[in-house]
Amino acid sequence: MTVSTDWKKEYARLREYIAANAEIVITKNEISIPQPVRDEFYRIFDDIRGAVAAKHLDALPVKARTLSERYTSIEKEAAKLLGVEKIGMPVDLDVFLHKPEEGLIRAVYNCLFNLIQGKIDEAEFERLAEESASAYVNELFRLGYERWAGLELIKLLEPEEAFFVGIDEDLKPCLCELETVSFGSQCHHPTMRIPELVVRSRRFNSLVAVKMSVSMEIDEYLVHIRLPGRPKRRTGDTSLALDSRAFLLSFIKSEKDIPVYADIYDGNRTPPDWLVEFVNMDARGGYEENFGRIQRHMEILNPKFGCALIAPIDDFEVDGEMIPENVRLVSLGFDPAKLDDAMESMICV
Repeated sequence: MTVSTDWKKEYARLREYIAANAEIVITKNEISIPQPVRDEFYRIFDDIRGAVAAKHLDALPVKARTLSERYTSIEKEAAKLLGVEKIGMPVDLDVFLHKPEEGLIRAVYNCLFNLIQGKIDEAEFERLAEESASAYVNELFRLGYERWAGLELIKLLEPEEAFFVGIDEDLKPCLCELETVSFGSQCHHPTMRIPELVVRSRRFNSLVAVKMSVSMEIDEYLVHIRLPGRPKRRTGDTSLALDSRAFLLSFIKSEKDIPVYADIYDGNRTPPDWLVEFVNMDARGGYEENFGRIQRHMEILNPKFGCALIAPIDDFEVDGEMIPENVRLVSLGFDPAKLDDAMESMICV
């Protein structure tokens, strides 16, 4: 597949503009675009990127536009249910989910400048643009899909109230006012892994603690840090990490029962009630890597009601022998009713 020839018309226009403005200097080793001509230069530059993006977004196999529509819809619902104004996320992912074509435009910035500088020819630009677009969309689609499914999961809890989980002076988790939601933005402590949210669930008539952990971080829950004393430093968090998430849910009886999923100072772990993870369709190690990871996390966390393993396509199948015990594979696609069914059948409060 090659990029639409429309970009070549825009590129020819940019070359003409550069030639007509001698003050613009672009070589393999130097770029100088003075202010008086900069706005028009970048307007044409962005027209080229837009032509490339429009072609690729519809040609790639993932349903980027569908995800954008579904995500923006559930984002508004979830924000209202949780009583916040914003669902936070990294800038690249935010742009991709809300304006997927604009997000893809960002992906071809470097290779277009390489073309203008003469570092590559048009054929190489087409190849690199296709590779950049594919890698960018596939990665951000996966991360955006996980956020869509996570917000659908929170909606299924039917939250009446929502709280942020902080840490009090005795280093115990406590409920605080929720101002914003950002996946992974727990009240940071270097040795404790606690929920980000607690919601009062109408559906289960219970408080439900929710942690939106970086999936690979679960492997570190086994680590035991040997220090002379527990550190009290509380700086930083992982909220802006562009990485896959896992969702840990716990049904708790009172505000004093907020779980500490992993205390890597004491070496203690509190099992969640339910684990939700996602199949990485692009994992280099294939299904063995996916199911090996799930098996590891099941052994580390030992969730009471098992795990729902979500696949982003609705016809995903795999040999049943590969699926770990107490893991239910859900070929979700964009059908939240299947997630509802998984929650109903696995969780017995």
